Amino acid sequence: MTIRQLTYFLRIVDLKSFSKAAAYLHVAQPALGLQIRKLEDELGVKLLDRHSRGVTPTEAGLVLREHAAIILRQIERAKGQLIDITGPPRGKIALGVTPTVNLVLAAALVRKCRAELPEVSLSIVEGMSETLMEWVESDRLDLAFSYNPTAVRGLVCEPLVTEDLCLVAPGDDDRDLADPAPFSELAKLPLILPSMAHGLRILIDETANKQNRELDVILEIDSVPATKELVEQAVGYTVLAFGAVRREVGEGRLRAHPITRPCLSRDLYLAYSANHPTSRASVAVAQIIRSLVKEGEMRGAWSSRPPG
Repeated sequence: MTIRQLTYFLRIVDLKSFSKAAAYLHVAQPALGLQIRKLEDELGVKLLDRHSRGVTPTEAGLVLREHAAIILRQIERAKGQLIDITGPPRGKIALGVTPTVNLVLAAALVRKCRAELPEVSLSIVEGMSETLMEWVESDRLDLAFSYNPTAVRGLVCEPLVTEDLCLVAPGDDDRDLADPAPFSELAKLPLILPSMAHGLRILIDETANKQNRELDVILEIDSVPATKELVEQAVGYTVLAFGAVRREVGEGRLRAHPITRPCLSRDLYLAYSANHPTSRASVAVAQIIRSLVKEGEMRGAWSSRPPG
């Protein structure tokens, strides 16, 4: 098993195609297929299935994908640390972001990193808090944002900011909703919320149970963009951090009502592992994240209300 074979294998799985992987890697397709066959012969298992929709990993292929991703990251990390001894921060940093953070912070982070850390390459992955923290623990990610610091033990979870949550309504909503809206108002509305395992949903359900209220959840969906679109189309109402709807509120497409009695909020953390080597690049990216969050906090991007 060689580094080249693992690299080829991962690229095929990611692109779901031998031809696309060959073009990406600048390798002739027959040569690519030969390396995969050698890998399968050595391991004694079939790794990939070809079909009309492309290529998918077999059960054995899924197992190898997990190991291959970690092995190749460790190799990149070793190279990076050796290069990292002198000169500016450089190398590839894998960062996990939640959907809300992706909307609020990702674009600004990329711009600032390109300006201040030109030799650092960012790889941004979106996912749920719990999944992202598992990937940090398994060394698939260097850093990750999370709302659940207890999801995985052994990680450093640095508090960044407290997000206030708000009731999100269509921009042309004809209901006379109070502003701020008491939590009891949610029980009167058709709600579009994340699935039961989502941290935001757990917070909302726990608050409803404490108040002995039953919520009318008409749809469960874990996509923030899709949820916002459905609310804009007046399908229902939802609960999100103001930062996730700031643009739509400014354009009049959505309305955001702070929630009171009780106020709903959640803490955002930056998670990383104390058990994995830390590069100068990851330290530098973490510092940029802190500064951007602070700037956003100062201008109200993390508040449940627009500035002023």
